[in-house]
Amino acid sequence: MCSRPREAVGATMGRNLRHYWIDLLNVIACFAVVVLHCSTSIFMNAGDAEWLIDVVYQSLCIFAVPVFFMISGANLLGYRKKYDTKTFFVKRFKKVVFTLCVASAIVYVSSPLIKYAVAGYPVDISMWGFIDGLFHNTICDVYWFFYAILMLYLVTPIFSLIVDNKRLLQYAIIVCIISTMIIPLLNRFMPTDDFFSLLAAPYLKGWITYYLLGYYLQHHVSKQVSIPAVLLMTIASCGIIIAMTYKANLGHTVLSGFYQPYDSFYANASSLFALLYSAGVFLLFKSRNDKIGDLRAYGAIRSLSSFSLGVYAIHMLVINSLDLFIPHRILWDLGLRPFIVFAISLLLAWFGIKIMTWIRTCVSFIFRLSK
Repeated sequence: MCSRPREAVGATMGRNLRHYWIDLLNVIACFAVVVLHCSTSIFMNAGDAEWLIDVVYQSLCIFAVPVFFMISGANLLGYRKKYDTKTFFVKRFKKVVFTLCVASAIVYVSSPLIKYAVAGYPVDISMWGFIDGLFHNTICDVYWFFYAILMLYLVTPIFSLIVDNKRLLQYAIIVCIISTMIIPLLNRFMPTDDFFSLLAAPYLKGWITYYLLGYYLQHHVSKQVSIPAVLLMTIASCGIIIAMTYKANLGHTVLSGFYQPYDSFYANASSLFALLYSAGVFLLFKSRNDKIGDLRAYGAIRSLSSFSLGVYAIHMLVINSLDLFIPHRILWDLGLRPFIVFAISLLLAWFGIKIMTWIRTCVSFIFRLSK
């Protein structure tokens, strides 16, 4: 262990400690996303040994994307304390739109070329195909995250006006949870699956729930929160997700002889238990901030965290490319593949950032010469 001086951030917020825990949670959530996408054989609802493990993997890692939105909300909804709205939009849209466009171009071109080189699939690449795919998210379906976060950025200036009013923020979060989690759960036990749906607030549902919750848990929940209680909530919620997912599916897997499509209601980010699980993970990491900051490996953790967006952007291309070479086996799919995919994606993200840095340096140099 080694100690280091705590960094002060945000001059207008006083001398706050750096949130070391967010860097570590960001890395772990990024790896969890890779695990989620390496265990998608769950959707075949086979009911075999791999499927049984898939359920556990999907349930354990379901916190990943909710945590990404919570971290974004915790970091960004208070932007007015640091800079104006124009600066906020420029900083956020520049980063996410650039990543989305570059990653989409790479995947759109390289994916069919790899398939052609390995398996002889026909190549269909065109400028219009790229534009159409970019606007309809058909290039890489996991890029829905980029579009969702961009929409949240658009409404951030509105919600940033209420986030420091604790009571008002609590009210907004409660409405979000009722609309996003409670009503679908109640509908599940009603004669029709939309029985209470008209009672949901249309503009306060979906990922905005986690976005607002992240800010609330970071800025309005005391560090003195009962860790044993949070740990119990986290473990219990995850256990319920696993148990209820088994209960909802075991009777209609392929092996059962009464096949029906996989029911992901409980192992889903819109589940009430997923919200409790994700909030618990968030609070547990927050409570260990000083311990994480004292880790000798913290410098490496911070570096890895800076590559998380790049890893997310490229990991599906890595998964799909490896699938062309390596047959699906339980040891590969659930044992080796997540770690290898994460490592390759990390290397590609690092290489991509180096290339972009070199290009920006060259452009700046040429621009200075032209003056």
